[in-house]
Amino acid sequence: METSPAPKDRKPLSHLPALMPLDPGTVHRYTMLQRAVKSLVKQGRFDDSLRLLEEMFTIAPEDAGLSKLKARFAAEMIKQAAQAQKISAATKLVELVDTKLSPSHLGAQEKDLLAKAKADLYSL
Repeated sequence: METSPAPKDRKPLSHLPALMPLDPGTVHRYTMLQRAVKSLVKQGRFDDSLRLLEEMFTIAPEDAGLSKLKARFAAEMIKQAAQAQKISAATKLVELVDTKLSPSHLGAQEKDLLAKAKADLYSL
């Protein structure tokens, strides 16, 4: 069984920074906070959920993948708060997103989701 030689134009992966996976405790904490926020939002307690959202945004701010998840979740929560006419909570959440999430971590999809959620909020 012959193997083909490696392409000569391919660079070794040693020049890329090693990606460290998140600590399982960090992932668990994020997931539990996300569940708690969803539960509060389902009950219409948007103002109470803001404290948990703020804590959620402080988890691993340097991790780009988690920042994308946070942005998607925040866009969903902004949209739900706007639909429930909880404008002050949605506005505070927009402020949290703008101050706590690094825009350099977000991709085009996350930026679009956030822009649409903000546009829906400000159109009210």
